[in-house]
Amino acid sequence: MNKFCDPYSEDDMKKDVSEINSNDRDTLTQIANRRKFDAMFTEAINKSKITVCYLSILMIDIDYFKNLNDTYGQLSSDNCLRQVASLLRDTLKRSGDLAARWNDEKFACILSDTDAVGAAKIAEEVRTKVLELAIPNTASAVAEIVTVSIGTVTSILTDETSYDTLLKKAEQALSMANEMGRNRIFISVS
Repeated sequence: MNKFCDPYSEDDMKKDVSEINSNDRDTLTQIANRRKFDAMFTEAINKSKITVCYLSILMIDIDYFKNLNDTYGQLSSDNCLRQVASLLRDTLKRSGDLAARWNDEKFACILSDTDAVGAAKIAEEVRTKVLELAIPNTASAVAEIVTVSIGTVTSILTDETSYDTLLKKAEQALSMANEMGRNRIFISVS
Protein backbone atom coordinates (compact mmCIF):
# COMPACT_ATOMS: atom_id res chain seq x y z
CA MET A 1 0.00 0.00 0.00
CA ASN A 2 1.10 3.50 -0.69
CA LYS A 3 2.52 5.14 2.42
CA PHE A 4 2.95 8.73 1.19
CA CYS A 5 -0.69 9.37 0.34
CA ASP A 6 -3.05 11.36 2.49
CA PRO A 7 -5.81 8.87 3.28
CA TYR A 8 -9.26 9.50 1.96
CA SER A 9 -11.88 10.49 4.47
CA GLU A 10 -12.84 7.16 6.00
CA ASP A 11 -16.45 8.25 6.45
CA ASP A 12 -16.73 9.42 2.83
CA MET A 13 -15.39 6.18 1.41
CA LYS A 14 -17.57 4.01 3.66
CA LYS A 15 -20.52 6.00 2.47
CA ASP A 16 -19.57 5.33 -1.16
CA VAL A 17 -19.29 1.58 -0.70
CA SER A 18 -22.15 1.03 1.72
CA GLU A 19 -24.67 3.05 -0.25
CA ILE A 20 -25.20 0.56 -3.04
CA ASN A 21 -28.92 0.88 -3.59
CA SER A 22 -31.03 -1.34 -5.81
CA ASN A 23 -30.27 0.80 -8.89
CA ASP A 24 -26.53 0.28 -8.31
CA ARG A 25 -26.65 -3.44 -7.50
CA ASP A 26 -26.39 -6.33 -9.93
CA THR A 27 -29.54 -8.36 -9.33
CA LEU A 28 -27.89 -11.76 -9.76
CA THR A 29 -24.67 -11.30 -7.80
CA GLN A 30 -25.78 -8.62 -5.30
CA ILE A 31 -22.57 -6.65 -5.74
CA ALA A 32 -22.18 -3.31 -7.48
CA ASN A 33 -23.21 -3.08 -11.10
CA ARG A 34 -21.43 -1.33 -13.96
CA ARG A 35 -23.23 1.97 -13.25
CA LYS A 36 -21.95 2.03 -9.65
CA PHE A 37 -18.48 1.03 -10.83
CA ASP A 38 -18.42 3.89 -13.34
CA ALA A 39 -19.48 6.45 -10.73
CA MET A 40 -17.06 5.25 -8.07
CA PHE A 41 -14.19 4.86 -10.55
CA THR A 42 -14.63 8.43 -11.75
CA GLU A 43 -14.60 9.61 -8.14
CA ALA A 44 -11.54 7.47 -7.30
CA ILE A 45 -9.69 8.93 -10.31
CA ASN A 46 -10.46 12.47 -9.21
CA LYS A 47 -9.39 11.80 -5.60
CA SER A 48 -6.21 10.04 -6.72
CA LYS A 49 -5.23 12.99 -8.90
CA ILE A 50 -5.70 15.37 -5.99
CA THR A 51 -3.95 13.27 -3.35
CA VAL A 52 -1.29 11.76 -5.64
CA CYS A 53 -2.18 8.20 -4.67
CA TYR A 54 -1.88 4.94 -6.50
CA LEU A 55 -5.06 3.55 -8.04
CA SER A 56 -5.32 -0.05 -9.18
CA ILE A 57 -7.94 -1.85 -11.20
CA LEU A 58 -8.49 -5.60 -11.46
CA MET A 59 -10.35 -7.08 -14.43
CA ILE A 60 -11.41 -10.64 -13.70
CA ASP A 61 -12.70 -13.14 -16.24
CA ILE A 62 -14.11 -16.55 -15.35
CA ASP A 63 -12.22 -18.89 -17.64
CA TYR A 64 -14.31 -20.92 -20.10
CA PHE A 65 -17.54 -19.63 -18.62
CA LYS A 66 -19.52 -20.31 -21.82
CA ASN A 67 -18.38 -23.94 -21.67
CA LEU A 68 -19.50 -24.09 -18.03
CA ASN A 69 -22.92 -22.73 -19.00
CA ASP A 70 -23.27 -25.09 -21.97
CA THR A 71 -22.24 -28.13 -19.91
CA TYR A 72 -23.92 -27.51 -16.55
CA GLY A 73 -26.75 -25.13 -17.44
CA GLN A 74 -27.87 -21.64 -16.45
CA LEU A 75 -28.53 -22.42 -12.78
CA SER A 76 -25.00 -23.71 -12.27
CA SER A 77 -23.55 -20.73 -14.14
CA ASP A 78 -25.57 -18.32 -12.02
CA ASN A 79 -24.43 -20.08 -8.86
CA CYS A 80 -20.80 -19.78 -10.02
CA LEU A 81 -21.22 -16.04 -10.59
CA ARG A 82 -22.78 -15.61 -7.15
CA GLN A 83 -19.95 -17.51 -5.45
CA VAL A 84 -17.23 -15.52 -7.22
CA ALA A 85 -19.02 -12.25 -6.43
CA SER A 86 -19.34 -13.22 -2.77
CA LEU A 87 -15.64 -14.10 -2.67
CA LEU A 88 -14.77 -10.69 -4.14
CA ARG A 89 -17.02 -8.87 -1.66
CA ASP A 90 -15.40 -10.77 1.23
CA THR A 91 -11.87 -10.15 -0.05
CA LEU A 92 -12.20 -6.41 -0.69
CA LYS A 93 -12.95 -5.11 2.77
CA ARG A 94 -11.15 -1.75 2.76
CA SER A 95 -13.11 1.43 2.41
CA GLY A 96 -12.63 2.82 -1.07
CA ASP A 97 -12.40 -0.62 -2.68
CA LEU A 98 -15.24 -1.91 -4.82
CA ALA A 99 -16.08 -5.16 -6.58
CA ALA A 100 -18.55 -4.92 -9.45
CA ARG A 101 -20.02 -7.15 -12.09
CA TRP A 102 -18.65 -5.81 -15.35
CA ASN A 103 -20.62 -7.98 -17.79
CA ASP A 104 -21.60 -11.61 -18.29
CA GLU A 105 -18.63 -13.45 -16.76
CA LYS A 106 -16.39 -10.49 -15.95
CA PHE A 107 -15.88 -8.55 -12.77
CA ALA A 108 -13.97 -5.33 -12.16
CA CYS A 109 -12.48 -4.14 -8.88
CA ILE A 110 -11.31 -0.71 -7.78
CA LEU A 111 -8.41 -0.77 -5.32
CA SER A 112 -7.91 2.73 -4.00
CA ASP A 113 -4.50 3.69 -2.63
CA THR A 114 -3.02 0.37 -3.78
CA ASP A 115 0.31 0.06 -5.57
CA ALA A 116 1.25 -2.67 -8.08
CA VAL A 117 2.58 -4.99 -5.37
CA GLY A 118 -0.62 -4.66 -3.36
CA ALA A 119 -2.78 -5.18 -6.46
CA ALA A 120 -0.81 -8.30 -7.43
CA LYS A 121 -1.21 -9.67 -3.91
CA ILE A 122 -4.98 -9.16 -3.95
CA ALA A 123 -5.27 -10.57 -7.49
CA GLU A 124 -3.38 -13.71 -6.49
CA GLU A 125 -5.52 -14.04 -3.35
CA VAL A 126 -8.66 -13.88 -5.51
CA ARG A 127 -7.27 -16.38 -8.04
CA THR A 128 -6.33 -18.82 -5.28
CA LYS A 129 -9.65 -18.46 -3.44
CA VAL A 130 -11.57 -19.18 -6.65
CA LEU A 131 -9.60 -22.44 -6.96
CA GLU A 132 -10.49 -23.26 -3.35
CA LEU A 133 -14.19 -22.94 -4.20
CA ALA A 134 -13.68 -26.09 -6.32
CA ILE A 135 -16.66 -25.36 -8.57
CA PRO A 136 -16.72 -28.16 -11.15
CA ASN A 137 -15.99 -27.22 -14.77
CA THR A 138 -14.91 -30.28 -16.68
CA ALA A 139 -15.52 -28.31 -19.90
CA SER A 140 -12.54 -26.05 -19.13
CA ALA A 141 -9.29 -26.44 -21.03
CA VAL A 142 -7.38 -25.28 -17.93
CA ALA A 143 -8.61 -27.38 -15.02
CA GLU A 144 -11.49 -29.57 -13.89
CA ILE A 145 -12.70 -26.67 -11.74
CA VAL A 146 -13.53 -23.01 -12.31
CA THR A 147 -10.52 -20.74 -12.65
CA VAL A 148 -10.11 -17.02 -13.29
CA SER A 149 -7.75 -14.85 -15.26
CA ILE A 150 -6.98 -11.40 -13.87
CA GLY A 151 -5.51 -8.32 -15.47
CA THR A 152 -4.27 -5.56 -13.19
CA VAL A 153 -3.27 -1.99 -13.89
CA THR A 154 -1.79 0.44 -11.40
CA SER A 155 -1.15 4.12 -11.90
CA ILE A 156 -0.31 7.31 -10.10
CA LEU A 157 -2.73 9.54 -11.91
CA THR A 158 -1.92 12.71 -13.75
CA ASP A 159 -4.17 15.14 -15.57
CA GLU A 160 -3.50 13.18 -18.77
CA THR A 161 -4.70 9.91 -17.25
CA SER A 162 -8.29 9.17 -18.14
CA TYR A 163 -11.00 6.71 -17.23
CA ASP A 164 -10.78 5.18 -20.71
CA THR A 165 -6.98 4.89 -20.61
CA LEU A 166 -6.98 2.94 -17.36
CA LEU A 167 -9.81 0.64 -18.40
CA LYS A 168 -8.17 -0.04 -21.75
CA LYS A 169 -4.92 -1.01 -19.99
CA ALA A 170 -6.83 -3.26 -17.55
CA GLU A 171 -8.60 -4.97 -20.47
CA GLN A 172 -5.25 -5.41 -22.27
CA ALA A 173 -3.74 -6.95 -19.12
CA LEU A 174 -6.69 -9.35 -18.87
CA SER A 175 -6.27 -10.24 -22.52
CA MET A 176 -2.58 -11.01 -21.88
CA ALA A 177 -3.50 -13.26 -18.93
CA ASN A 178 -5.89 -15.14 -21.20
CA GLU A 179 -3.38 -15.39 -24.03
CA MET A 180 -0.72 -16.74 -21.64
CA GLY A 181 -2.91 -19.73 -20.78
CA ARG A 182 -5.54 -18.46 -18.31
CA ASN A 183 -5.74 -19.16 -14.58
CA ARG A 184 -3.14 -16.44 -14.00
CA ILE A 185 -2.66 -12.76 -13.41
CA PHE A 186 -0.97 -10.23 -15.67
CA ILE A 187 0.27 -6.97 -14.15
CA SER A 188 0.45 -3.69 -16.03
CA VAL A 189 1.90 -0.54 -14.49
CA SER A 190 1.29 2.79 -16.17
